Amino acid sequence: MRERMLEVARDLFVKNGYNATTTADIVKRSGSSKGTLYYHFETKENLFLEILNREEDGWLQVWRDEEKKCSNNTEKFHRFNELSAITDFYYPLQMAMIEFYSKDHESKLVQEKIDELDQRYINQYYEIFKAGNEAGEWNLEDIETTSQIAAATVTGLILFTFKADKNKRKELFARFSHTFLKGLL
Repeated sequence: MRERMLEVARDLFVKNGYNATTTADIVKRSGSSKGTLYYHFETKENLFLEILNREEDGWLQVWRDEEKKCSNNTEKFHRFNELSAITDFYYPLQMAMIEFYSKDHESKLVQEKIDELDQRYINQYYEIFKAGNEAGEWNLEDIETTSQIAAATVTGLILFTFKADKNKRKELFARFSHTFLKGLL
């Protein structure tokens, strides 16, 4: 039943967004009960976070496969950003995520889980920048801050180009990658 609720909830979040999807909708469509939903997830927020965690796991696997094709860290940086542009453009939960992230969360645990998901994304930049330092491609003194800046900028580009043409979006991400790396060198 847990898997069924996750599947149904994901479909509803994609179709209706986070705010318009209710636990009653999820329960009705999944054929479960509110008690079962709350037993497995405690809150709608936790249910959504579980879905995001699974999506992130899938995205990171796609990245790991792409990363293996890159010959250096400069190429990895460009490809990681291009992948962010392409996959986020088609990411069906994007609008629900925007609603969820812009909401005030009273639960400290929920905020910690959100921060953990964000950190996973930042860590990908950290790995690239650290490896680039070690390979002599650049010389960063503060890899953590640089990683946060790159992740925040790409997240902003994702939001600003959400409805943009795919080619325009790819072009902007490529321009960002070039400009950012030029500043590092």
